Parts: sequence; structure tokens; C-alpha cells
Amino acid sequence: MRLPKSWLVAALGLAAMAVLEAKSALRDSNVELNGPSFPVGNLTFTIPSRWQIEAVDGPARGGQWRVPPLNGTGDAGEVVAYFFGQGAGGSPQENIEAWIGTMFSADGHPADKQWQYKAGGFQVSQVVIFGTYNQVVASPGIPPLRHPNYVLLGTVLENPAGNIYWRFTGPEPLVTATLPLFNKMIDSVKAQGTPHPPSP
Repeated sequence: MRLPKSWLVAALGLAAMAVLEAKSALRDSNVELNGPSFPVGNLTFTIPSRWQIEAVDGPARGGQWRVPPLNGTGDAGEVVAYFFGQGAGGSPQENIEAWIGTMFSADGHPADKQWQYKAGGFQVSQVVIFGTYNQVVASPGIPPLRHPNYVLLGTVLENPAGNIYWRFTGPEPLVTATLPLFNKMIDSVKAQGTPHPPSP
């Protein structure tokens, strides 16, 4: 008997989610985090040394990095940190729903998993979504770029001076393999000086 394609996509998403949950258990493992300290708002994070910093294309982007592809082949990943300032940017759940809205599956309902934890005394909400990523293009009139078999890993760090939003997108094998290192980066959060919200 041949299963409908939507069942197959759902099964693949659940299998990948099981792998991801197993990897998320490595948060306190011996995954090494080496790299420069980078400020986002009034906080700093240790950025993995292999990630390549890129120029940001908007004032709300606190930082942007290219994550090299596995084994040097395939698509690279993209990590973006957003900081809108105190009271701006929306709640964790609002952003999670918005991230889910950028991902699609064969039946229109991508598999996702959500959880919460503490990092450096800050509340963190995280979502991982499997499916086809619709990447919005800044140029007017150009439709979103579709990336099948992608994962979007969204993280909101609740901060009194302004929430910080992290979005990691890339091929499923790259994102699942990088999750322990990504979470080490989130766990490296430390307070610095006065926040600098984006210019209007």
C-alpha cells in the first residue's frame, strides 16, 4: 500500500524531530564553544568561531552570520539576531506563530516542537519547525524563495531591556547537527552596558 505524500512528509518530520530532541539533550554535554563575544542590545553572546559574520540589512538586525554547510557541500545556514528595543518586537508566542507561518509542508501543516528553559537567568522560548522555508526577498515584486527540507529554529530570550529574537534557518541535517552548539551560544548570554535600540 502506498501512503499519501503528506503522511510521508509528516513521518519524516517526526523522525527528524526525534533526532533533534536527542541532540537538544546535549545542552550540558562537552560541546565546545569558542569564539568572539558579540553584543546584542544590552547583552553579549559568544559566537562560534566557524560562523562567518555578515553585514546586516536592517536596523533591527543586531547581528547576522553564515553557518558553513556540513562537509563543505550543500546550502549554508543563516543565523540572525533581532533587537527592537524595550517593549517592541512582540511576545515569544507571537513570534513563534509568525515563524511557523513561514514554513509549509505538503498538507500545509509543518511539524513543529516548542519548549522553554532558562539561560543565564533569562526565560527562553524555542521552536523548531520542519518543512519548506519561504524566504522573503527584500526586493519588491520578487516572490519568496522556497527551500524544501529546511528547518527553522526560532529562539526568544525575554529581556527587560528588550527581547532578543534568534532565527536559524538551513537544511535539516545542518540545523540538527548545529543545535547543541547553537544552544551553547544562547547559554553564553551575559549582561553588558546600556542597550542601544535601533534607530527609527
